[in-house]
Amino acid sequence: MPLDYGDIRITYLEHDSFLIEYKELRIYTDPFKLPQPRYMLGDIVTISHEHYDHLSPDDLRKVAGPGTDIVASVNCQGKVPIGKVSFLSPGSSTSVRGIDVTAVPAYNINKFRAPGEPFHPKNYQGVGFLLKLGSTTVYHAGDTDHIPEMKDLRGKVTIALLPVSGTYVMTPEEAAEAAIDISPEIAIPMHWGAIVGDRKNAEKFRDLLKGKIRVEVLEKERV
Repeated sequence: MPLDYGDIRITYLEHDSFLIEYKELRIYTDPFKLPQPRYMLGDIVTISHEHYDHLSPDDLRKVAGPGTDIVASVNCQGKVPIGKVSFLSPGSSTSVRGIDVTAVPAYNINKFRAPGEPFHPKNYQGVGFLLKLGSTTVYHAGDTDHIPEMKDLRGKVTIALLPVSGTYVMTPEEAAEAAIDISPEIAIPMHWGAIVGDRKNAEKFRDLLKGKIRVEVLEKERV
């Protein structure tokens, strides 16, 4: 089931991909492995970085048209095949369709493809996004470890979408520590069940935060 919070509805689709509905707007994040050939077009699509499981041209075309506003990391330049694109680096922001979108750092500190080579280096400029939806701020963390910059988000985030599968991103334990730093009202685990990790990672994250932060493990929907 989706999460309803005031005039916001958040539906988990797959991996790091969500549909966020706010008033009349439809916002998709990192569309990937979407099973249907076509979805209702999004007004806004965010893309955290250019890896194939986040910037998937085939999946992007399922949710975006020429008039869709796309907000993407600068490392996606030259790779977004459709839409009106704004490219952001960590710390920069834009406003699209009345929604303030701020890019924040997302990188690895202890997940390596080879010694000294993180899967997502800091200078790679992958990002997470803060979406300001009225009085509610949704944080989509992108692919990241528990990084020091997350402490700067404390008191600024209402709903946090956090990766929990390990290998390329935070483990459930690390994600729980990140949630404590950020202190959102609600945390939702993501990045499980498509490439690495499974529902047990999401449930462990929830159990680690019991009595501390409300966690919603959303069922994946086929909207």
